Amino acid sequence: MEVASSATGTTMNSTNRRIKFDTKTIDLFWLMGFAVWRAIELYGPAVALAQRTGMSIDKILEDDEERPQLELDYKQRIAATKALLGAAATDGITWPSDIPKPTDDRDSLKDDQEKSAFDLVCLALAFALLHELRHVMFRKAGDAPEEGYEEEMACDTWARTTMTSTLAEYARDQGHKFAEVEQKRASGIALAAIVVHAMTSPMVRWGTDEYPPIADRLTAMIAGYSLPSNSNFWFFTACLLVALMRQERRPLDLSPASYKELVETLLGLVT
Repeated sequence: MEVASSATGTTMNSTNRRIKFDTKTIDLFWLMGFAVWRAIELYGPAVALAQRTGMSIDKILEDDEERPQLELDYKQRIAATKALLGAAATDGITWPSDIPKPTDDRDSLKDDQEKSAFDLVCLALAFALLHELRHVMFRKAGDAPEEGYEEEMACDTWARTTMTSTLAEYARDQGHKFAEVEQKRASGIALAAIVVHAMTSPMVRWGTDEYPPIADRLTAMIAGYSLPSNSNFWFFTACLLVALMRQERRPLDLSPASYKELVETLLGLVT
C-alpha cells in the first residue's frame, strides 16, 4: 500500500503492484459514516411507522413537527462531507462539532453509538480496500474482464464475497451469533455503498465505458442477503437510502410491507 499526499477529490486506486490512498479519503469514510449514522434517528421512526401502519413515508415526515430542524442538522453534516470532497486536505473544512475526529482508539469514543459507527466505518473501509485488492490481482494475473465496467462489478462482488464467506467460522470462534455477524458485515458494506455514491461524480452515475451505473453498483453491494425481511440490516439500510432520496428531494410515497421491500424499491430509484 502507498499513502499519497491529500488532494482535491478522493484517492483510492490501484495498479498491478499496490493500492494507493490518501488520509483525506480515509477521513471521508469516517465523516460519512458518523454523519449517516444519524439517519437512523432522523428517518428510522418514519420507516418503522410506514411499515407498521401503511402510511407513506412522505406523509409521516410531513406530520413530524421536529423533522425540519433535525433534517437541517443532518444536511449540514452531509454538507461537511461534500466540502471535504472539494478540499485539498481535511484541515480545509470545518469539522462538525458533534462528530469525533478520526481515531484508531475505539475505546476513546464516548458511547456505544459512536463505537457502532466506528465499527461500520472500519468494515466499509475494508470493503473498499478489498475492492482495490481485486483490481491488483486482476492486473497481476492479466485476466481482468475486457470492459472496465465489468471489472468494477467483479471487484465489488469479490469484496462482498470475501467479507461474508467465512462468517460461520468467525461467529463460532468469537462466540457470536451467525445472524448478528452477518447483519454487521452487511451493514458495513451498505455504508460503503453510500460512500461510493458520494465519491462518484454525478456526471458518471449513469455509467460509462469504465464504470457501471451507480444503481447497479449499489444493488450488487446491498441486495440479495437472506436475512429476515425486517432485520436490523434492512432497517438500517432503508434509513440510509431514505436519507439519500431526501437529499435529492425525491418523493417517497411509499408504505412498504417490510424493510427489505423498501430497500429493494429504493434501490430501483437510485440515480
